[in-house]
Amino acid sequence: MAKQVTIAIIVGVAIVAGIIGFQAYEMSWQKTSTEDYYDKDCTSGCEGVSHVVYPENPQFFYGLKINKDKYLLGENIYVSITNIPKELKTQALFFTPYGTQFYEIQIDGEKNSFIKEYFRPQLLMNRNVCDVEELKGEWTVSFMNLPAEALKFQVMDEYLPGNEIYYTGEDFQCGKKNYDFTLDPSYIPPEQRLAVTPP
Repeated sequence: MAKQVTIAIIVGVAIVAGIIGFQAYEMSWQKTSTEDYYDKDCTSGCEGVSHVVYPENPQFFYGLKINKDKYLLGENIYVSITNIPKELKTQALFFTPYGTQFYEIQIDGEKNSFIKEYFRPQLLMNRNVCDVEELKGEWTVSFMNLPAEALKFQVMDEYLPGNEIYYTGEDFQCGKKNYDFTLDPSYIPPEQRLAVTPP
């Protein structure tokens, strides 16, 4: 009798777990392509189309965290760095798929033990990134004092709705008269930087 009760309890728990799992799957959203987004005219909101962007999927690299592993062109990449040792001085360096250093975060443990920043992969004359194809693909982030190790993430060949103009429009191309980015005087090419080794 006790054996039958135990079996019934186990079967009941398995059925309940299956129902909860199925409901969770049904309630979770699936990514919708930007083509579907525009086909269904969701610019003012619509039913039946879920999220266009990829879901949050935090990626970790020592104390550094980015919020996703995949981004659309036009999305911000959110970065946080925690538990920075007081004696650490280095940089987090972000490289395009073509190896161009695109963004850097100064790390100085004497000033901050926590950093939170964001940036957007975009066309920038001061980084010599003038073709949208240079932004698509596998990006890497590494620390200046650990160049052999890196975290990788993807910038997809798909635009956040409404942002296509910033990558394909003539007014936003490098060298065009309406392109208003100026050279960043603080930018130092990676080959001219000295690696900072931890004590």
